[in-house]
Amino acid sequence: MTKHQNDHSQFNPQVQIIHVTYDNIITESDHTFFNWKEGTLIFDAHPFFEILREFEKNTSGKKALNFPCIHLEDGETEKICDITFTLEKEEIIIILFDYTGKYKDLNQIAQQKNESILLAKELELKNKYLLEKEEFKNSFIANINHEIRTPLTSILGFVEVLEKTKLTFEQEELARIIKRESLHLNALIDDMIDLSKIESGKLKIVEERFAFHNLIDGFRESYAKVAEEKQITFETNIDPSIQEYLIGDRTRIYQILNNILTNAFKFTEEGKVIFSVTKNYQRTNKLSLNFKIEDTGIGIMEENIPYLFERFTRFDLDKRISGTGLGLAIVKNLVDLLNGEVKVTSEPEKGTTFNIKLPFKFEIIKTTPTRKKKKYKLPKSATKYRILVVEDEEITQYLIMKVLISQGNFFVDIAINGEEAINYIERRKYDLILMDLTVSKIDGYQATHMIRNNYGDKFISEVPIIGFSGKANDAARDKCIRSGMDDFIAKPFEQEELIYKITKQIAKKAAD
Repeated sequence: MTKHQNDHSQFNPQVQIIHVTYDNIITESDHTFFNWKEGTLIFDAHPFFEILREFEKNTSGKKALNFPCIHLEDGETEKICDITFTLEKEEIIIILFDYTGKYKDLNQIAQQKNESILLAKELELKNKYLLEKEEFKNSFIANINHEIRTPLTSILGFVEVLEKTKLTFEQEELARIIKRESLHLNALIDDMIDLSKIESGKLKIVEERFAFHNLIDGFRESYAKVAEEKQITFETNIDPSIQEYLIGDRTRIYQILNNILTNAFKFTEEGKVIFSVTKNYQRTNKLSLNFKIEDTGIGIMEENIPYLFERFTRFDLDKRISGTGLGLAIVKNLVDLLNGEVKVTSEPEKGTTFNIKLPFKFEIIKTTPTRKKKKYKLPKSATKYRILVVEDEEITQYLIMKVLISQGNFFVDIAINGEEAINYIERRKYDLILMDLTVSKIDGYQATHMIRNNYGDKFISEVPIIGFSGKANDAARDKCIRSGMDDFIAKPFEQEELIYKITKQIAKKAAD
């Protein structure tokens, strides 16, 4: 007798035992109260037994599953039973305990139990559906990321080239609009990727020492220009006792503050925006700061505030005000990841106030400030440096050629895939290779591995390689370095940054 039978014995219920194969065929039954015939499918006995479809053959021994208060009927007999499934190695044993009398006396309680089981199953299915939906969304965003960034790189790159030519005032204005809208699109892609990472648990919080006052000064300078353009006032009040260098995730803190400041200026047409930073507390090497951003803008209705941080939420009806509603969803998620707190108060036509509390650490001992970006110069050469660009997008090929040739120091060859790149380097010496990571036939990682490992010629095997891709994240950079590349640049890139990285690698190679 099983433990479950012992538990039920005090009530002296009638018991029916049924043996079922893992193919769900009844092989034996004592027919105590249900006359279910051997050789038939258990599913035909009652829809409840559809649950057996989820069971797999048990090769590790016995396992019992209990289900209370199940209403069974087959046209002749109606019972309310507790049911036990015992999963044996070769079969499933079903034990029906008849508690019809007991459960009729306690009908309300029994019904609640039954409903809770069904509800749990419903919630499980709903959760499974939502998880699958979320996984599809995240996968979709990740896959289109590269495809969007590639043409965006070309747009921004050629706008930069265009800005350096002789333009009329009207042409300058049109170029400025194209650049502004392209940068807005790039920021939107970044927002989608960040939100996808947050929701999938892949966004990593990094704690590193950074110049806090420099970060705040950057906001002061950039938004002072915005305030001047909109003819409103921008005030900053920073507690001078806050340490110059703090430890935290500078990138995420910048995102949080920048999103809220951007919104404050977006929705304020007259009056002012006030940005204040004060200490909440300081203990040993830990510090809590409060960031307060106040505006005199259009405000938010009280009933809308609870929905403020939901994705794609917008309450304004003014189509001239751009935005997707992703920014504040990212703010809330990032604040939570940093173990902080965000509160909002607002009044329509009077303005909105955000209060954000964030924890930091700081070093008690003095350390030397971080070094400035080192400058590099191309070594003197009697001939131009030869660059191999491995890229399959024609427009990106043309952009990089235009940028490099305009410097006056480079010859450029183009390979459309990794296989063609290998053929090129076997016939000609190059000073540097720009390697797109996702070209066909042999991708950038494989081509780099072959260059590094398959050639005895030191000039070939040690040629500097810079990877570039639309996947602008740490994982792509880390994979580049692990595969043997010397550096990484993300699409879309600034021309100055591209030239800097090329110059740095050629200079370092010459110094070795």
